[in-house]
Formats: sequence, structure tokens, C-alpha cells
Amino acid sequence: LTAGNLKKLAQENARYFVMTDYGEKIDERTFRVSGERDYRELIEKDDLLKEKLGNFKDKKVLEIGCGIGRITEFLADNFAAVGGIDISETMIGQAKERLKEKNNIRLFATDGVNYPLPDNYFDLVFSFIVFQHMSDTATIRKNLEEIARVLKLNGLAKIQLRGLLTSKKNWFYGPAFNHREADKLIAGLPLTIIKTEGENQRYFWLWLKKLDRNIEVC
Repeated sequence: LTAGNLKKLAQENARYFVMTDYGEKIDERTFRVSGERDYRELIEKDDLLKEKLGNFKDKKVLEIGCGIGRITEFLADNFAAVGGIDISETMIGQAKERLKEKNNIRLFATDGVNYPLPDNYFDLVFSFIVFQHMSDTATIRKNLEEIARVLKLNGLAKIQLRGLLTSKKNWFYGPAFNHREADKLIAGLPLTIIKTEGENQRYFWLWLKKLDRNIEVC
């Protein structure tokens, strides 16, 4: 997907193109309920995140591909500070309007590979149904480099990749990965895979930890 395509989609029906499962007539209430549900399932109930991060209330989180803030809203209710990035300026504009009452959120439109954010800043980086739309491995690798840069030492990333190949005839296609290919994807970065889930399935999840470059991992 390009920024131009996303601008068009966002103007047509942002809620639908962010969350297509409910059809084109998805209303704001259904949209919010879906965001809260995914926050609960993917963040709040994640035992590994709770074990490694402890209390979310004093942590900073970055959401990659935040769209119009479907999950961002609930991250803001539970984390001290939230960053959100998206390649669509239109969606970022709508997110700012939707979430204007939340004073702990900062949202940015980006070029899809560079994050206008400081080094060693976030405790957690999170992304769902975003990396699967990236068109090539080089783009995904560049995003992982940025994740490594903005994460604090020992910070975590929970990233969903595509686990099954999808026909290139479909507008949302992107490369698929398994555990071995994911290891190659992060080679040379101060990141290590601490958990995977859904290998060879639609949603392939990676949990990553940022390490000190000077410490070798056995």
C-alpha cells in the first residue's frame, strides 16, 4: 500500500479499511468495541508482556500503523505515554480528531520506513495487521531497524507478520515469514526473538527483545 492509496481509502471509509471484518457499514461503536477487544486480547491478556514489562501504567508504547486510533485509544487508557505512526496523513488527522481528549498520545504521519521519534525511548512497540501489507522484505527490515533504535534496552516488540503467502493479485499482499526467515530478518540487529506464535498461519506473531549490542546471546 502507498500513502496515496491509503489517503483515498481513508477518505472513502476509514473505519472499514482499518477493520474490514465488519463490512463497509461498520459504525463507530462497533469500531471502538473491536479496538477494545483486540487491546484486551493482544496486550492486556498477554502473560509475557505482563511478566517482562510489569505495570503498564508507567510505560511508553509505540503503535506502528495506528490508522485512526482503533487500538491506540485503549493503549492510551493503560500506558503512561503512547506514540502512533501511520503512512496516511488523512488517517493520522482523523485519529487526532477522534482521540483529542487523550492528552498522552502523540501521532505522526511517516514515509513508512523512518520514525520521527527519539532513540531508546519506548518500553514496548506493537503492531497488528500492518506488516502484512508491506510490499517487500527490505521495507520490513527497515522498520525493524527503526524498532531497534527507538526501543529502550530490554524493551519489547510484539509484531504481527504474514504467515501465509497471499496472491499478488490482491491489493494487500506482502511477503510471508516463518521462524527461520524471521531470524534472518533481524540478523545483525540488537534484537532477539523470545517467542513466536502462529507459524504457517494467517497471523505470525513475533515477540522481540532489545539487547545490549556488546552482549552475545547463546
